[in-house]
Order: sequence, then structure tokens, then C-alpha cells
Amino acid sequence: PAPAPAPAAPPAAAEPPPVTPGTRVYHLTEHGPLSLELDQRLEAAGYEVELLESADELHELLGALPARLALVDAAFSDQLDAIGATVREARTRSSQPIQLVALSATDDITLRLNAQRAGVDLLLVEPNAAEVLRRLAVLLSPGGGEPFRVLVVEDDRNQALFAEGILRNAGMQTEVVLDPLDVLEALHRFNPDLILMDLHMPHANGIELTVLIRDQDPFLHTPIVFLSGEADTDRQFDALEAGGDDFISKPVRPKHLIAAVQNRVTRHRAMQARPARRSGRNPETGLLHRSELLESLHGVVAGASADSAGGLLFLEVESVNLLRDRLGLTALEQLLAGVGKLVGERAGQVPATRFGDGSFLVLDTERDEAALEAFAAQLRGALVQHPFAVQGHPLRLRVSVGICAFRHRFHNAGDLLNAAERMAREARTSDRGFKRFEPAQPTEAAREAALVKQIREAIALNSLELLYQPVVAVAGSDDSQYQVLLRLRDANGKLLPAAEVVPLAERGDFILDIDRWVLQASMKLVRDRRAEGRPLRLFVTQSPLTLADPGQATWLKAELVAHDVPGTSMVIELRMEDAVIHAATIRQFCDAMVADGVQFCLSQFESSPDTERLFDELPLGFVKLARKYTATALTPAMRDELKVLIDRAHRRGLEVIGHGVEDAQAAATLWMSGIDFIQGNLVQQADRDMDFDFQQAVL
Repeated sequence: PAPAPAPAAPPAAAEPPPVTPGTRVYHLTEHGPLSLELDQRLEAAGYEVELLESADELHELLGALPARLALVDAAFSDQLDAIGATVREARTRSSQPIQLVALSATDDITLRLNAQRAGVDLLLVEPNAAEVLRRLAVLLSPGGGEPFRVLVVEDDRNQALFAEGILRNAGMQTEVVLDPLDVLEALHRFNPDLILMDLHMPHANGIELTVLIRDQDPFLHTPIVFLSGEADTDRQFDALEAGGDDFISKPVRPKHLIAAVQNRVTRHRAMQARPARRSGRNPETGLLHRSELLESLHGVVAGASADSAGGLLFLEVESVNLLRDRLGLTALEQLLAGVGKLVGERAGQVPATRFGDGSFLVLDTERDEAALEAFAAQLRGALVQHPFAVQGHPLRLRVSVGICAFRHRFHNAGDLLNAAERMAREARTSDRGFKRFEPAQPTEAAREAALVKQIREAIALNSLELLYQPVVAVAGSDDSQYQVLLRLRDANGKLLPAAEVVPLAERGDFILDIDRWVLQASMKLVRDRRAEGRPLRLFVTQSPLTLADPGQATWLKAELVAHDVPGTSMVIELRMEDAVIHAATIRQFCDAMVADGVQFCLSQFESSPDTERLFDELPLGFVKLARKYTATALTPAMRDELKVLIDRAHRRGLEVIGHGVEDAQAAATLWMSGIDFIQGNLVQQADRDMDFDFQQAVL
């Protein structure tokens, strides 16, 4: 059977309902630090706050102009009786409800009793500003007064209509299920606050239905009240043991039924609105629970200004999916627990939490942006240098960090989290391993928009440009092969590299058009050169988003046939980082094209835990070394690493290309390490012409 639709979920604790603009609040305040912060956040959230200093002033204002809320600081706890009387009197004259909320610095049973007797609607003990703001938003939200929804499961129509009539007259919404087998469908459609269950029914009794309902995660805690004429106490106990919350014997007085339902639903809704109590920091890692830090983050973002200090660090362990496949789930969790412990130790008193499978958040409210960068470098350095013990062997991790300062005033915590995560992803290609968020300046945004327009026009007018750089065998060869390099000429006549074009195309969802244009231009060139008796092989870079398109392999096969070009003349090149992330979808494309002779090259190639896995997963013919191996002066350790890397590739039958070679010293180091091909300005700069003499080129 098709899965049942998920029920409408109540608002999450971290996202309070919106506030009606102009909601008036009278705040009887002592002007303490919590009160000052709270008043700022209330006004920022859209409340109209009036500050009062005495209970007499509150009495006078409520008599003249009622408010939606009276908020009382802890310093006025001994005056709650008089304040409660003032609010009750104001309610008799007001057309709108008036809520009374009290704050307390300590938890005391006498205070709770006094608050209850005074008619306090909500007592918040030792709260922070974020918690107060969230609880007020829930209390004052328009949906807070929604009618209770009760599902009546009863096969006797007369009994069902009787119960339905009583509850409807009490202002509740009801739905009747006469056939017990329809109960699950009704649950997901109606999403009740409470289920009123008969015990004896045909096809399925109430106990059996209760067990089925408790198996549904969304209704695990939904109150189930049995209403039955069953007098056997053992049978009643069976109903409660199966998951029932109460048992009411028939006949029942209407007042009793209404009270039982109202009390159960009120407590159930209160539990849904209340965040789960946490026990502070995890004793093993020292990290906060995720929900606790996120709640604090929502509050900080809501009250942030251009002068705010602090920010959020997003730490991400790279290639977690591959680590999971390599180590197994249990070992990975042990590893990440060790990472979390180290993050907790290095963060100290700064709140930190584990956010995702391999990501962690650090919430700093004190440091400025420069200090945040230093803090990020310190945390990352500690993580990447630490030899984590996994299955008896040391393992060093690659970690990237995104930094977002609060002063940039994000609309909500979700936007800030997205920006921080994006910075962490972009930091992977940075030498420092961390990157700070900087909002796009108006001039930059305008330039980006103009550039996107130019790219789209260039695609439509077939005016993108290609340059070519020879890929030369160090031992000499008659084979002609070039790297294809995409360029765009901007409005000022300047040639822009692919690094400025491709990211915009990927974000704008037209990278597929660009990549196909490059492939078609390359195939046309190969066709023309073959007709002249000069065969050619081209290395063409493609985006992983293009290779993941389900129709790309079919399209490329058809284009090879249409251009009468052998697949062996084309080498599809992709970056190692992209291959790690998109290995599964890229593998599907590669497998589909291998039979046509198309070859594949992995660029930005370096030694990492992912190396052997990519060797196994992708049908590679070439690897192109990362730029760090083609530098002029390599340390002895780096030279040793280069030799091992080339040897591993050769054992797999792969040919290795030294990319970006600028001088003879770097070329000599590569040659001594066993390189197969050289590409770079030392050989020839990229050009439109393809006149390089491969027969005479010997390193």
C-alpha cells in the first residue's frame, strides 16, 4: 500500500509562530541584564513594548488601554496576587484576551503556588531571553486557540453521535470512524489531538488498534482514552497496558467526558510546545545538545545588529560518506565522537555541538571577525594534526571551516547556517582550509548579474571561445593531444577563465548548456583534423552536475555518431574533489561511455584516503597531479609522496600528467619521479592555434 501522508506537524520549537504587528506588551521591569536584552528582542520581533516600574502603573494603564500581555519580572514576585487581580479586572472590560506571564530567578514551590493562585498563564523559571521570546510567541500566536481535534472510534453509530455531540457542543472539532479498519487513514488525514476509543468492535478491537497506532511515530504520544461499558478491571488494565492513557466506563456524564478530554489535550499540546529538557553538555564530548545550541542561535540572530560581535563556525570533516563505507558505521561513530571530544576541549566554554554526520557548530558571541578567523585556524589545526586511532591505526582527517559573523544580520538562523556551510565547502579548495563569509557588495552583485547575462548571450550566439594547451609525453610521441580551455570575452574585451564562468553557470542551472557546447566544439575540431589526416585527442573538463544529468550519456553517444568521431579521441576530465562527492552518479555516466572508447581523467589528483577508492570506482585512464606537486621547490617529504603517488597510479595502469608546469626545475623533478606527460607554460602557453610539434618534443 502507498505510504500514508505525514500529518501536519506543529511549529518547531526553534521557529516560533509569527507575531501580529503591534502586539502590545506591558513589561513590569527591574531593568536587569535579562530584561534589557529581552526588551530589545521583543521590539525587534515586532512587539510594542511599554516599560513600567510599579504595579500601580500597570493597574492604571490596563484600566485605560488593555494590552495583549502583562510581563512581570522576578523582582515583583511578592506582588503577584495584586497583579493577578488587576489583570482579571482588565479582562472583564477587554474584547481581547490578556495573558499574564511571570519570570522567576529561582524554582520554588511556594512561588509556583502563588503564581497559580494569581492566575498566571505562564511562569518561566531561570529563563534566557531566547526561551522567553519563543514561549511568548507560542502563547500569543493566533493558532494557540485552535479547537481541540478529537477522533471518535466507535462502531455503534448512536454511541458515536452521542459522544460527538457532547464534544462539539464544548467547541471541539470531531470526526467519527465507524469502521475500525479506517482508523489509520483517518489519523493521518485528521491529525487528532486525542483519540476516543471503543473497546469492543468487529474486525479489530480497541486494544489491537491502539498497538497499531503506537507503531506510527507521529502518534506515539497522542492521548488515547477508552470509552467502553467493559466492567472487567483486568480487561481495562489490558487496554492501558497496550498504550491507552485513560479508561472511562459507560455510561458517562457529559461534564466528565469533556473534562477528561480537555485535560488530556491541554497537557499534550503543552508538551508539544515545550522543548525537551536537556542535561547541558554531553559528559563524554563536552558538547551541547544540538537543539539547545540551535535555540540559542535563533535568539542571537534575532537580536543581532551591525555592531554585534561574535559569529558561527561550521566545521566539516570531509568525505564522511567514503569514511562510512570504508570503516563501517560503528567505527565512524567512534571516530566522530573523538572529533567531537577534541572540538569540545578546544572550544572550552564556547558553546559547541555536533550538527550533522560529520559537521560541528561553534557559537561564539564575543570575538570579532579577525579573532574568529584565528579561532577557526586554531580549531582546524588541532583537528587535522591529531592522529585519531581507528581500528588500531592512526588516521588524520581533512577539515574545512566556514565562518559567519553575526554583524551581517541574516534574516534567520537557517540563512546563517546555509551561508556557513557554503563557506566550509568553498574552504576545501583554500590553502588555509577556512573561509569567512562576506556579503556580496552591490557592485559585485551587479557585475555578477551582468556576467551571467553575457554568458547566456554567448551560449545563444555561439560566441564562447576555446584555447588549447598541448599535453606532451616526456619520452616523445607522435600523438597530438591538447587540453581544451573555456574562455569568455567580457564587455571590456578581457578573456575570462573558466573559473569565473563555471560557478555562475552551476548556480544558474545552465552549466549543462555550456558543457555540451564545449563538447560539440571539441568533436567538430576532432572531425575536421581527422579529415585532414591529423588525428587528435582532446582533454575536455566537465562539471559533475552535467555528468549527473540522466540524459547526458545518451546525448554524448548520439553526438559522437553524428560527428563521426571515435570515443577514443575524447578524454572527459573532472576534479578529484567533485569525483569524491559525486562518485555514484559519475560512475553511472562512465560505465555508459566506456564501451564507446571514451576515456576519463582525474585532475587535482593528490594522496588522500579517497585515492584507492576512486581507483576502484571509476574507469580512469589518466590522472592529472594537483598543483602542489608541480611547484618549483618540493620538500624531501613531498618528493617522496609524489613518487609513491605516481607509482600507485602506474600499478593501476594509469598515465600521469604533470599539470601547470612553469619551469625546468619542476619538470626535472617530475621526470625523475616517473611522470608520463607534461602540461603547462613551460611547454607552451594556451593558444587558439594547434601547431605544436609533438614529434620533436622530448623533455
